[in-house]
Amino acid sequence: MTSGAVRWMHDRGISVYAGDIGDAHPPVQGDIPGALHRLGLLRLGLLLVDGAQAEELAAVCAEQGRHTFLFVAAVPRILGTTGLPVNPLAVF
Repeated sequence: MTSGAVRWMHDRGISVYAGDIGDAHPPVQGDIPGALHRLGLLRLGLLLVDGAQAEELAAVCAEQGRHTFLFVAAVPRILGTTGLPVNPLAVF
């Protein structure tokens, strides 16, 4: 993920990134190292969901002919932790 990709998400008002592409390793020459985390997460407050399994969601979207929905992910509040698992919910 490059700073240009993070800017693209910001310009479009994207607030959650759920995917399997993270920061480029090694960093892209001339770009900000760790752009997804340094810019997206820390500067823009972009919520990152790693390892999303969206196959079932994609199938329901195709079945209903719509691709907008309310995404709900409640992260447990446990002091001093990061990277907690969530059970997300898509509401149509």
